[in-house]
Amino acid sequence: MNFIKRYGLLIFLAIFAVSSPSQNLSGIKICVNPGHGGYDSDDRNVVIAPFTSGDPNGFWESKSNLDKGLMLKSMLENAGATVIITRTTNTTADDLPLSQIVAMANSANADYMLSIHSNAGNGIANYVLQLYAGLDPNDTYTYPTPTPFSDESRAISTIVAQNLYSNQITNWSATYAVRGDKTFARTAMGWSDGYGVLRGLAVPGAISEGSMHDYIPETYRLMNMEYKWLEAWHFFKSFCQYYQAGNIPTGNIAGSVRDSRNIIQESYYKLKDTRDELLPLNGATLTLLETNETYTTDQLHNGVYMFKNLAPGVYHVKAEANGYHAQIFETTVTANNTTYLNIDLNKVRNTPPQVISYSPNIAPPDSAECSTDIVLTFNWDMDVTSTTEAFSITPSVEGTITFEDSQRILRFKPLLPLEKATLYTVRLAKTAKHPDNLSMTEDFTFQFLTKNRNRLKLLAAYPYEGNHKVYTKPQFRFIFDRVLNTSNLQTAVKVLDKNGTELTKNARSVLNNKVQAPYGSTYFELTNALTPDEEYKVLIAGNVKDEIGMPLVEPIEINFKASNVLVTDQPIVEKFETTNSYSYSNDQSLNVSSASVSRNTSKKLFETSSYLFSYSFSEPEAYATYLATTLGFVATHDKVVGLHVYGDLSGNSIELRFVAGAEVKYVKLCDLNFFGWEFVETKLDHLQEGLPYEFTGFRVVRNEGILSGNGELYFDNMLLYDEPIMAIPQVLKNKIQIYPNPASNMVMVKTSDQFISQMQLYSLQGKLLKETNKTNLDISNVAAGTYVLKIKTEKDIVSFPLIIVH
Repeated sequence: MNFIKRYGLLIFLAIFAVSSPSQNLSGIKICVNPGHGGYDSDDRNVVIAPFTSGDPNGFWESKSNLDKGLMLKSMLENAGATVIITRTTNTTADDLPLSQIVAMANSANADYMLSIHSNAGNGIANYVLQLYAGLDPNDTYTYPTPTPFSDESRAISTIVAQNLYSNQITNWSATYAVRGDKTFARTAMGWSDGYGVLRGLAVPGAISEGSMHDYIPETYRLMNMEYKWLEAWHFFKSFCQYYQAGNIPTGNIAGSVRDSRNIIQESYYKLKDTRDELLPLNGATLTLLETNETYTTDQLHNGVYMFKNLAPGVYHVKAEANGYHAQIFETTVTANNTTYLNIDLNKVRNTPPQVISYSPNIAPPDSAECSTDIVLTFNWDMDVTSTTEAFSITPSVEGTITFEDSQRILRFKPLLPLEKATLYTVRLAKTAKHPDNLSMTEDFTFQFLTKNRNRLKLLAAYPYEGNHKVYTKPQFRFIFDRVLNTSNLQTAVKVLDKNGTELTKNARSVLNNKVQAPYGSTYFELTNALTPDEEYKVLIAGNVKDEIGMPLVEPIEINFKASNVLVTDQPIVEKFETTNSYSYSNDQSLNVSSASVSRNTSKKLFETSSYLFSYSFSEPEAYATYLATTLGFVATHDKVVGLHVYGDLSGNSIELRFVAGAEVKYVKLCDLNFFGWEFVETKLDHLQEGLPYEFTGFRVVRNEGILSGNGELYFDNMLLYDEPIMAIPQVLKNKIQIYPNPASNMVMVKTSDQFISQMQLYSLQGKLLKETNKTNLDISNVAAGTYVLKIKTEKDIVSFPLIIVH
């Protein structure tokens, strides 16, 4: 096609239009205030690569405002307007007092004062805000300083906002807003008399917040001079409109050049599903074929280009960039308008796609975690449809496929953890292709073997299922077999009352992963106390996961009842109020690395103190003994001892030490399968009948367990009385021993005076898993975790929490 004559005519028209402006702003005075001034802390330096903080070559709102102001000044003066500009350089001295700026506009009797700014928020928004000198139309509040031109200021600001909002190079998170500065300052900022740069203004005026300079894609655009020129041009067009100074006879072509598929990898925020996510092309060349004018995009990651002051007509823009297919676009320029032509170029992909890395890349017999994702990385960005269709895994696994890094990475995420100890084969058929329609040359396959663990397991819990004596101010403790990912624990572990209402956690009490690795934990308390005798439940969601992403999968429900653990209607034999009443006995202990005992006033139930007993064991077989330093109470075999105990969830046992002559007798009080305060009791019927025994202290005996190595216990009021006051099953518990606990292969039960008729193992969800009429139960094929073991005797059914480990 021969465009020579047409090109020449367009060039002539453009030159004529620029040299002979048809706008006439003669007699109009505009005061232009480029906001701020200098490179100081209040001049809005936003740090973007490659610049460092404080670099004057980086983005400064003060510099950006000045660039716009100077270009607007030139446009206005070319149209015959008188311009009063408050600064022409960018130094600290140029940052005039706001009252002086107002005085300059007033003394010049300006027709309008425009204070040019850009806005800032939280980095995730981009919108136009015009704050005119005045009140919102429905604002009846009386302000200290009058605003005589509120309506005119609002009218001009509305035109400015509409023109700025027409910019299609950027992406807006919201529509434009036009507000009276008095109203906005009072309702949004808490200020009593508007903005200082408009306060006392006796002429129409406004602050223009043209865009958000802390939204990083916009920050990069504001580093481009043509982009700032476009904002100045919109101001100029707005004044021509309002003052009826005539249309601008020329138009502009503007846009940005980006990759059609590849996205920005930097982590700064981009508005979702907009072109701001696509990679801007630095150094792209745009050629206006009709005029042979070229524009090369800068190196500042914005892709902005512009052809200015063009005569109306049809134009063709050729876009080129290294490594991309060149394209030609046709567009039409009209007078008084900017035509937006945003260009997305396609990368040249001239070799077939291939997988360059994959995971899990673990050859059998080594194995991968069952929570693993399957990831394929390609040499090119891939076609989503054909690549998705080409992917398969055997045995079949349900899951989702997503693409990352601009479609260079395929990720297959299984819906559930993979099966344990299973050999999987991943295949990508050679039908997978990239956007240039080249397919892989051969199928790609690999295999991997999974480990023998595919669930996160709850190993210990307090409260445990069926616990009916939970203190009204409980300490919730949940221990798992691996270190936890804490991202969703706040919402995934809930406590509900009988009505299903979620109870609020005390945020300051939440502690995560406080147990020794590889185990994980979450601890917390509630804001308010529970109601005694009310039923509650803990819900642990199936999406709780460990640090490698292994989920719990099956949710857990733990039902419990609150109780007032304080027993006050039985005789007290020890108040734990006297200093130095107990001491640690190294001679009476075994394999203890450290231990201590002291009076404590921080954790107590009665009066002023309790006693703290701490211990740390060095071997699996161990016990720590604490002896009374004064004569203790005397008891016989027909008595019952009760004690208020603050447990440590260690699984260890507390024993009471009694002496009759040369005989030393230890009576088991309880297992420490709880955390926080509980009341426990035991009958002394293991003591010899007819002999009086003196109470001489306590012993903590180590049992097998995750937390059994060390702990802290608190004791308060110990009681001595004739008959058990707790429910029969609780009394029976002290006569029934299940061992070992935790258990791996076999769990056994024994009792001194009861016939065991049945053992049943239940999940925490209430499902019966195994049962036997024997006194031992094979659990070798039961997955690790916490369960409920129900023991049926000739008198009752007693439930115990059982921890299974492998």
